[in-house]
Amino acid sequence: MPGVSIFPISDVPLLSLFLNFYGYYLPFFLYATWTSLALMDISQNRYSSNIFKVSWTFVVTFIPLIGSFVYHLFIAEEIHVAVRATMIFGGILIFTGVIVYLGFAL
Repeated sequence: MPGVSIFPISDVPLLSLFLNFYGYYLPFFLYATWTSLALMDISQNRYSSNIFKVSWTFVVTFIPLIGSFVYHLFIAEEIHVAVRATMIFGGILIFTGVIVYLGFAL
C-alpha cells in the first residue's frame, strides 16, 4: 500500500538513528581494534618469555575489552604512547558521548 510503512522512520531524527546504530556496534569495533592491536604487540615483543606471551594472549582473548584495556594501559611496549592513548581514551570518550546523547534523546 502506498504511503503506509511498518516503521515510521520519518518520526525519528537522523542523528538519533545514526547514533543508535553507532552505539550498538561501537563496543564490537573497540573489541576488534583493541584485541587485534594487543595480540600484535604481544607477538612482536622480543624481550618477553613465552609464558608471559601465552598468559597475556589468554587474558586479552577471553576477557573482552577489559583484558585489552589493561594490556594497552600498563603492558604494551611496541605501540607508540600517543597512538595507544588516542585509541583507548578516544574510544571510551566517543562511546560515553554516544550513550549520554542517546540517554537524553530518548
